[in-house]
Parts: sequence; structure tokens; C-alpha cells
Amino acid sequence: MALFGRKKKDEEKGAKSSENKQSNSVTEEMKVILEAREEEQKEKLAKAEERQQAQEEQAKQESFLEEQSKQAAKKILEGDGIPEGMTFFVVCDEIPLSAEPETEGNIVVRGTIRGTLKAGTEVFLYQGRGDKFTVKVEKIRNENREFVDEISYDRAEIEITRGDIPLPENPDDNASSAVQRFAVLTDGKGIEDMKDPSCKGMANAGNPRTTAMLCEYGKFGKDPVFFGTVMDSLMTSEFVTIAKISPAQNGKSAIGFVGITTKQDPNSSYLPVFTSQALAQRALKNGFGKQGGPDKRLCLSFAQTAAISRDNHHQGFLVNPGGPVTITIHKELVDKMVGTTIFKERFGEGAGDNASLALGGTGNRDLDNFIGNGGPNMPGIQKVIVSNPSDTPEFAVIENAVKSYCGKHADIVKVLILVSTPANNRKDRSYLCIMDCPDETFETECKGLAEAIKPFLKGIRRIQFQQFSKINKEKFPSKVTWLYSKLPQ
Repeated sequence: MALFGRKKKDEEKGAKSSENKQSNSVTEEMKVILEAREEEQKEKLAKAEERQQAQEEQAKQESFLEEQSKQAAKKILEGDGIPEGMTFFVVCDEIPLSAEPETEGNIVVRGTIRGTLKAGTEVFLYQGRGDKFTVKVEKIRNENREFVDEISYDRAEIEITRGDIPLPENPDDNASSAVQRFAVLTDGKGIEDMKDPSCKGMANAGNPRTTAMLCEYGKFGKDPVFFGTVMDSLMTSEFVTIAKISPAQNGKSAIGFVGITTKQDPNSSYLPVFTSQALAQRALKNGFGKQGGPDKRLCLSFAQTAAISRDNHHQGFLVNPGGPVTITIHKELVDKMVGTTIFKERFGEGAGDNASLALGGTGNRDLDNFIGNGGPNMPGIQKVIVSNPSDTPEFAVIENAVKSYCGKHADIVKVLILVSTPANNRKDRSYLCIMDCPDETFETECKGLAEAIKPFLKGIRRIQFQQFSKINKEKFPSKVTWLYSKLPQ
């Protein structure tokens, strides 16, 4: 019996030992699992901290860029470079198609107000390739979704009337679809005809759309849609540059354009241009107008800016080098802009390739001296051969179109058409049309005659216009047979 009982105790003891070993084994496994879980939690916590830090850095950067844009806008709106009539502007960075306007047919946009916006104000909406519409601000909501009568330097949701914005082509489209992202809403007047190829008057009006876009460049410059919109805006702008004009032996004037360098590219020279006369005047006061230096302000269309900034002396152009926001447009980018459809539609083929042509001449200095408005003597100009048009069926049709148009327009006294051909590229020909008519109707008649001729331009597809009253009569040939004349020849 004793032996039996001892045996049973030994068995119980062995069982407990086995349980202890198993228990110890489980503890070790759990320890490994817990350590692994702890490492995983630490790793998650570290990643969460990294994300939080990245978010804080991003928020900090966004706050910095917002403050930068705000200060740039204040310098424009509260300084002496303000575009005509501008008290506010909004770059509409959101077009919420799902937002319901209070009034059916109205359009809702969102953006950060620069300056002060008041409900009930009639304003302009700029977008696309120089489109300008008139709309009215109906409602303003602040960030708390509260309706307010006015708002300053804050983000807002704005409800505007459709005004003269065209209706969507598809009736099922949302009303807001006609407004493009990064459209500019402002009371800056701009010019009456945004599609004028010369963008005439835009610099005097301060380029309200371009001014607004540049102020927000730091915030949205990396957005490809914004960047493309800025490029469109530049191509529908007129600029002011500073030049040195000196008397020349031929009685005309020689124009010397400025070249400036940047800290990032000290070995390259860029053409400085300004979005307003006021900013250019400020630059003259701050150093451009030193004794013997450049002292005149000239207005340039984008085609002229492109041509000069791509000559042998420049590697592109700088917009507003004196601030409040400066951007550099390198020569390579100008090349791409000149090759776009919008450029060719506005200015024609080759307008950005020859500075003399872009400035209103023919590309030939001697011919410019008796045809052009001063005939700028610029280095690097290629020779151009000027001749009478060939007696071809194509030109016969053009001649009939010219005579038919001119006969219906009493302001046109006479018209002469020549052919301009670069000596180094005989295929790049263009018609040069000299028109005698009053100053106030010259541009209108040019556009009208160009439309009349355009369907018949086959072999030569470009036409330039020159006003007869601006020609140097001393150098102009005394005997010329005009293609059309109301006067006896």
C-alpha cells in the first residue's frame, strides 16, 4: 500500500512538473508576441508622429504661402501699382458643381478674397483665352457658412449671376460648368476688347487678371492647371518695358532694350517687363533710370515681348522684377508658348520669331525706316526682301476681295499690298498691307479687311497691316500704284 501511494505521488509530481514546463513555454511565447506587438505599436506611433510632423510642416508652409500671397495682394491693392478700378480680386480655385445656389441659374465659386468684396457689386470674370464677362455678386458665405454683406482677406463661397456668360451647350450641364477653375473675379476694369490681338491698353489698365494670378503663384504654381492658366493669361496681356532710345544717323531712333540677371542665373540676361505703367515707373525711380541708363517706357504685346526676349541678347523675360511677385519665363518656355494655338491665332505665324516684325516693321531696317513707326534698329535682324505680289489666280481673288471691302467702307482712302520675304527663309512669306484711313478706325478696318481676305490666303497665309499716316513720307516712293484708291492715280 505504501509503495502504491508513493508511486501515485511521484506521478502527480511528474504531471505538475510537466505543467510547469508547458506554462513556462507559453510564457516565453507570449513574451515574444508581446514584444513584437510592442515594436509594432512603436513603429505605428513613430509613423503617426512622422505623418503629424509632415502635416504640421505642410500646414506651416501653406500658412506661409497664404501670408505671402496676402501681403503681395496688399502691396498691389493698397499701393501705387493698383489696376484701374480694382478694390478686390478672387482667384476661384474651387468650382463646386454640387453646390446649390440660392437662386436657380446662378453660379457658385470659392476662393480667398484679396481686398474687400461686397454683396450686390457688379464685377468682371476673366478666364480662358482672354474672355471677360460681367456678373453680379448675389450672395457671400464665410467659412462658418454664414451669409455676410461683405468680407475682407478671408476665404468665402460666392454666388454670382450668370450675367453675359454663355449658357452651357448641353442643357443637362451644371450652371457652374461654364466657369473654369482659376477664373479671376474682380472689379478691375481691364480693357473693353480682351480679344484684341495687340492687347492694346491692357498695361495702362494694369492687367487685372495677370496681376491676380501672379499674387497667387506661390500657392498654386505647382498645380498644372494653374500654371497653364497663368501662361494663357500672359499671352493675353500687354507689358511695359524700359528702354533707351537714342537718335540715329538716318533721322530715326535706335532702341536699346534692358537685360538684367537673377541670383539663380547670374550669367544670363532677361528682358524685364511690368504688368502696369505704375510698376515700371517705380522701377525707373529705384535704379533703372540712372544717369545715362534706360529712361523710356514702351508698351509691348506678348508677341513683341516673346520676340525680344528670344533674341541673341536675352534668355527669356522677367515679369515685375521689382515685385510684389516676380516670375521668370525662360527662353525654352517662351519657345513653347510661341508654338501654341492660342499664340498663332492671336498673332500669326512667325510673330514671335523676329523682333522687328513683332514691333510693327517688316524685318528689314531700311524698309522699316520708311514704312514703320520709327523702324527700331535692333541687332540680329534678318534681311527681308519686299516685292510686288505675283500675278496669280490667288492674288486676283484677293484683289477683288480688297476692292469689294474697301468700296463699302468710306473711311478707307487707299490700300497697297506688298509681299515680305525673309532672305534666309524664302518660304516664310507674308503680305504687307498699307492702309490710308483715319487713326480712330484703323484697327477696326484692319480686322474687317483681314476677315475679308482670310478665306483666300492659300500660298501666303499671313498678312500684316501698316497705317499710311505713320510712314516716313520722305523715304516712301513717290510713284506707287495703289491696289485700291478712291483718289485718281
